[in-house]
Amino acid sequence: MNSIILFAAGSLRLAFTPLLAAFELESGYRVEATFGPAGMLRERIEQGGRPQVFASANLEHPQRLVASGIAQVVQPFTRNRLCATVRNITALTQPDLLSLLCDPQWRVGTSTPVADPSGDYAQQLFERLEQLLPGQGSALRSRAVALVGGPDSKAIPADRLAAEYLIAEGQADIFLGYASYADALANCPQVKVRMLPAALDFKVTYGLCLLDEGGAAAQQLVAFIQSDQGQSILQRMGMLALD
Repeated sequence: MNSIILFAAGSLRLAFTPLLAAFELESGYRVEATFGPAGMLRERIEQGGRPQVFASANLEHPQRLVASGIAQVVQPFTRNRLCATVRNITALTQPDLLSLLCDPQWRVGTSTPVADPSGDYAQQLFERLEQLLPGQGSALRSRAVALVGGPDSKAIPADRLAAEYLIAEGQADIFLGYASYADALANCPQVKVRMLPAALDFKVTYGLCLLDEGGAAAQQLVAFIQSDQGQSILQRMGMLALD
């Protein structure tokens, strides 16, 4: 069986697992997928790693590969948004989320900026908060801690979700991460997912690209991801439509 090498953002693991299984069944190709922080995967590619397809949680990382001549055109393929996962206690599940984010008694965790787009999106959230409540966004940025997604971050156990694990281990009271994990986190009674207030909410766009070595099989994978079937799987697993 021919194989396709894929590098994909870690936040795509839950959605890509059934998507790749469906693609393999339909196409006869096998996909060797490596999941991780998109910024770190992009660095691996720049240092000589050669997947045939790169799926990032933002557009900037694949665009950088295109600009350097390593990859072909960037194709947006799905969207996501941030949410706040909180410890499941009344003090964190009942009050207004905006007030909680501004309350310095609560420890806020994020992913690592630059290395992981989720961390970059958290920084955008802080900017929005600063515009809404001057002083509060910069205060939150200064006390928020990057707990995952970086080269020196401690590994999350394979059978745990990052937000649930970090809160259960006492490393954070609130974790800012992707809303695509909401359904999976609903099965974790020790945490509760809270959606961001409209003033702080925004959608983010994921992009993929073929590397120069990508052949017909890789093109077929990209086409499947963008197909009605692929998009249906992504959305069933918590991702958002492009439109």
